[in-house]
Amino acid sequence: MKLQVGDLLFEPLSRNEGEITHIVDHPDGRIVMVRWKVEFHLPHDTEHLYSKVTKSIKKGEIQYTPKANRL
Repeated sequence: MKLQVGDLLFEPLSRNEGEITHIVDHPDGRIVMVRWKVEFHLPHDTEHLYSKVTKSIKKGEIQYTPKANRL
């Protein structure tokens, strides 16, 4: 699995929907910037390590939808 800009994330526990806005190379590893859209609140941006996001997806903590599969 390879994360790309425009891919969608969904966190079932908090029911937050997010979209990957940037992926940046950093000395500590790749950084994924996600814009979360929380119901009845303004969107907010967060930064996560690429490896942490992929581990969360593999564990099932976050649901992942590639940009190409959206209809």
